Amino acid sequence: MNVSRRKMLALGLGAISLRSARGLAQTPPVLVSGGAIPPNPFDELTPPTAAAPAVAPPPAPPPAPPPPPAPPPAPAVAEASPLPPNPYEAGVRRYGALIEDDIVRALSEAPIQSARNVGNTSVNLRCDLDGDIDGAYKPAETRHVDHWRAEIGAFRVAQLLGIDRVPPAVFRRVARAELVGADASRLLFRDGWARGAMIYWVPVLRRAGIFSGEALTQWTNHLVVGVEIPADARGRAEEISTLISFDFIIGNWDRWHGTNTLVDARGQLCYRDNNGGFLEPLPRWKMEIIFSFLQRVQRFSRRFVDGVRAMTLAGLRRAIVADADGHEALLNEAQLRAMMRRRATFLEYVDALVGIHGAAEVYCFE
Repeated sequence: MNVSRRKMLALGLGAISLRSARGLAQTPPVLVSGGAIPPNPFDELTPPTAAAPAVAPPPAPPPAPPPPPAPPPAPAVAEASPLPPNPYEAGVRRYGALIEDDIVRALSEAPIQSARNVGNTSVNLRCDLDGDIDGAYKPAETRHVDHWRAEIGAFRVAQLLGIDRVPPAVFRRVARAELVGADASRLLFRDGWARGAMIYWVPVLRRAGIFSGEALTQWTNHLVVGVEIPADARGRAEEISTLISFDFIIGNWDRWHGTNTLVDARGQLCYRDNNGGFLEPLPRWKMEIIFSFLQRVQRFSRRFVDGVRAMTLAGLRRAIVADADGHEALLNEAQLRAMMRRRATFLEYVDALVGIHGAAEVYCFE
């Protein structure tokens, strides 16, 4: 990327500091003199008029598992290298107060005691599991055949990046008999088994209040270089900066409404509902949504950016291997490569800002 384009990218971001509170929430970005909104880096990949095709159909299914109630055989997957340690918790990864491995084990193996529908536009089943950990099951269903894959993919990418804010999610096959009491009319069963993501049910979630006009303007200003961040707002500013960056990388366009920006019992942002991610090809209008939010951010976590810089295609492949359904990978090669392209674009933004404002200003958070 040449210097002039790097400066243009950063200038597009720099205009944010000039916008008023009301104008920022209601009007398109106003650019500095001579600036222009940087081109969509994926225009050449996604024609403006292209519809959002479904993910390519999977290969032929593996041999049918034994009939209920016997559990299905373990997926036949290649041997994987261990994930790198999570820098948020040396040695043992945690989600909240729980050890992450304990959550993953319960989501994968704990018997389902009962299930009930809690979703709106998509099927989401609240599953009471045997033990203290419960799950939300998002299966393949008639309206959203493959969206469940993004929930697991987001968790695995979060592990690679050292983020402890994405609820753990794993692949799980569930027998029809395990869902007695739930409306399973839209589920897609294969040989008597549903396939989908079992996601950790976060016990306490409340609205974060960061999407109103005033709040949106406030945190946007906090993420502009040169603006002082009050001490009591610094933690939330970092959470939002990392959330926007994470969504850009995984291509999650469906974040910014009230129910997808929630806080947990600790008052920390929970990066939940990630099933809008990993679309490939990503329609232009959806790319513009995540791109417009990235334009609000000039300050980043150094640790997060270092994790993004260290991420490789081979590492992504290893991270998702445990969630394969037989020989069917969780995400296909086109989805992984598209994410690596968004990673490269994100790093170009950060590097352009560093070139103009300096590392100390841009890497505002640890």
